Amino acid sequence: MWNLIRMEIKKVPLKPHIAGLLAANFIIFLLSVFTSSLLTASGNISTLPGFAPVRLDTVTLAAMLVKTTLIVWEAVLISVFVIEEYRNKTISLLFTYPIIRTKLIMSKLILICGIMFLFHALSNIFQYASIFLAGKWFDFVTFSFGNILVQTVTTISAILLGLLPLYVGMIKKSTIATVVSSIVIVAIASNSQGSSAGLLSIPVAAIIFGIVGVAFSAIAMRKMILSDLSN
Repeated sequence: MWNLIRMEIKKVPLKPHIAGLLAANFIIFLLSVFTSSLLTASGNISTLPGFAPVRLDTVTLAAMLVKTTLIVWEAVLISVFVIEEYRNKTISLLFTYPIIRTKLIMSKLILICGIMFLFHALSNIFQYASIFLAGKWFDFVTFSFGNILVQTVTTISAILLGLLPLYVGMIKKSTIATVVSSIVIVAIASNSQGSSAGLLSIPVAAIIFGIVGVAFSAIAMRKMILSDLSN
């Protein structure tokens, strides 16, 4: 399995993705700080009518933006590692190897999840460090560590939810459909009616989203295993 994962890593250079990740995190940091300044100027925000206003700290804003950005990014990786190979039928070469198809596909998904976990970890470190330093200079930048267990659960759930576009991508054999479906998922998961920081910030909702992502990716994987590449 690890040999298969190393083989997949060699196919796609990750340096451009790392550079893009740094740029995306810098933009997320600026957006979080800017939004915090607006919230401070305009007052607190509320989730549902009748509920007390809720103040979002800068770290929470950044965490929400990181999760939504990386869900779309995960769809891009799915397109690169899986959908494009099926669309161009280059994956048929892999299937000629004396290796079970399940292992071949699982190696791709494990690699994608591993990359995304690394991206989430690096992004969180960057955001925490940047916001902590910015809080020293600006009063409207608020910093808090939050609950580490909750953050871990919601992060893993976001990664698993990010596998859901694989199902859409395999139906359409389209990278565009894969990415667009991830944007729709982000719009739903970041809905603030359940929480001012989005549904993905609620552990129970995040776990449900994660289960849905795993279920649909399992269906997609079965379709890949049984698919006839000659069609």
